[in-house]
This record gives sequence, C-alpha cells and structure tokens, in this order.
Amino acid sequence: MKTWFAIVLAATAVNGALASARVLVEAHRGASFAAPENTLASITAAVGSADLTEFDVRETADGKLVLMHDSTVDRTTNGTGLLASLTLSQVQSLDAGSWFSPAFAGEQAPTMIDAISHALERGITPLIERKAGGASTYHNEFVGAGLAPNDFRLISFDWGFLSGLHALDANYSLGALGSGALDQAVINTAVASGADFLDWSHSGITQATVDLVHANGLELHTWTVNDAGRMQQLIDYGVDGITTDSPEVLQQLAYQANRSVDLNLDGVVNDEDWRLFNATRGTEFNGMSLMDAYALGDLDGDLDNDIADFVIFKELYLAETTSTSFGAQQIAPEPNSLTACLCGLLLLSTTGVRSIGRQWG
Repeated sequence: MKTWFAIVLAATAVNGALASARVLVEAHRGASFAAPENTLASITAAVGSADLTEFDVRETADGKLVLMHDSTVDRTTNGTGLLASLTLSQVQSLDAGSWFSPAFAGEQAPTMIDAISHALERGITPLIERKAGGASTYHNEFVGAGLAPNDFRLISFDWGFLSGLHALDANYSLGALGSGALDQAVINTAVASGADFLDWSHSGITQATVDLVHANGLELHTWTVNDAGRMQQLIDYGVDGITTDSPEVLQQLAYQANRSVDLNLDGVVNDEDWRLFNATRGTEFNGMSLMDAYALGDLDGDLDNDIADFVIFKELYLAETTSTSFGAQQIAPEPNSLTACLCGLLLLSTTGVRSIGRQWG
C-alpha cells in the first residue's frame, strides 16, 4: 500500500511536466455532444475523454455565479429573459436539459461551485470561462468554498477582469482569451494582466506563433477545433491545449502523438520506467486525471493499466532504449499468443495503431 501511494504521489508531481509532453484535451461546455451544455451531465460525460471540462459562468440578479453561455436563458432552458435579471432560485427552477433530449428533462443549470466540485470529484480539471460577474464575486466564492487556486483554471476575454482577479490572488491560473493577430505586444499585454497562458482562436495559429508564445514562458491553448486534420496540425505545432466539441477524437490523436514511455520524465527510457509501469499493471485509475493515469502506465487513455497498455509499452520501450534487460525485468509473464492476438485486434479497431500486429518476441 505504501508503494502504491508513493507511485501516485510521484505521478502527481510530474503532472505539470506531462502537460507539456501531451496536448491537453478540453471539452467545450462539457461533453456538449453527449449531454446538454453547461450542466453536471455534460461534465460527467466528459470524464474519460478530456483532461479539462470548459464551462461558462454568469452572475444572477442576486449575485450568485451559475453556468450559462448566453446572456439569456432562452436557448438552453424552457424559460425566457436575461439571466442577470433572474435570481438563482428562478434560474434553477428552469429545465436546462429537455431542449437537448427528453432523457435530460429536469437537468438544472448548476452553480459554479457545484460544477467545480462535480468535476474535481471525477478527476477532471474545471476550465472556467468568465462571461459576466466581478472579480471579487468569483474570488469570494472560491475562498468560501475552500478551493485552492490550482484546483481549476479560469479564462476570459476581459483582461481587465483577469487583472482584478490576479490582484486578489496571484496564484490563480489565468488564461487570456483572444483571436486575431498574436504578436509580442499582445503577449506583453496578456502577461501584464496576470495571465500565465493564452487561449486563442485556432485560425491563424502557426508554428511561429506557438514558438513565440513558448519563448515567453507561456502555454498556448486554442479554441474551438473540431476538424481532426487541424487538431493534428496543432498537435504537431506543439500547442498545450485544444478546446473541442469532439474530445474523444482529440484524445485519440493526443495519445498517438509523440507517445513515450519515459514515465518518470527523467529524459531517458530505462528500467526505472519499466518498474513504474509494471508496479501498476492490472490497476484501474477511476477518478484520476488522464495525465496522472498516463504517468502510471495508462498509455491508451482508458483509465487502467492492462494488456493493451503492455503491448504499447513494450513496443515503445524497445524502440526508445538500447537496454536488453526488458525480459529480465518482467515479474509477470507476457500474455499468451491468443490473448495477444485478441488484444491486437482490439487496438486495431479502436486506435488504428498498425504496428500492434507485429510479433511479441
């Protein structure tokens, strides 16, 4: 048990470094393709395919923060009128699910704090887009709920808002939303507002843009990308995160891109990585983020370390290291040929990895 906790702590410690090794998958308004946007149901639906769940927040007439994209409640509820003219009680009396499907009848627009808690309990990081409301209102709700600044990320097109929130707590992770030209002057303004990452419209993003942002020590995230070809291009450029309505598509591309079994991120693939992987074989990582699970050997993003992950690990390990001790390090037998064949067919159908059919040797 002590060993397991030590491994989990080690994975958590390298989580930030892993973020730079694999693009973060950010579900737009939750998994809004599978459930009504900006609801607890859409947050739940994003679990397993996204690292972060993005949702929009506005302030009610009685000063409460609630999830809603539009300034009115007309499109996504059975009510009408400006959200800012309604109290929280009035907003939550509305049906925010039936417009999407009868299966979600009675779904409410949750409070920001309930949405954050719901996401964190399920191992997914909240990405809060501030649509309306003052910095002090947000700060007071965060503090009142006992949230740590690193429990979530917050983005806004209003950089003055970011500056105000940064002044209240410099430890918040703040992203400057924007579009259009992204040059040094824009970056300087974003940094002055307290932003530690940029979240930019993907149109116009080039390799040079990514390099410039990274040269300034900032992350570059992009929105909203639903074309798989463009996703792959942005991954190749090295963007740090992509907001999408298709998180499952992006997840598969993300796990295929630059995949490595340097699990402890010491810059070399060796027997230490094998020991880390082997220590959690057969383990499920329910409730853990995709990034932390990857550091423990979940190489295919299904929140466990199973035979499919072993196939991937062995292939990448042998490709990335000159070590000849792989077989000697094994403390459990490799799967038999039938299991390997079935596993290979499964991987071929779900990930398109052509190389899984090669001999296990």
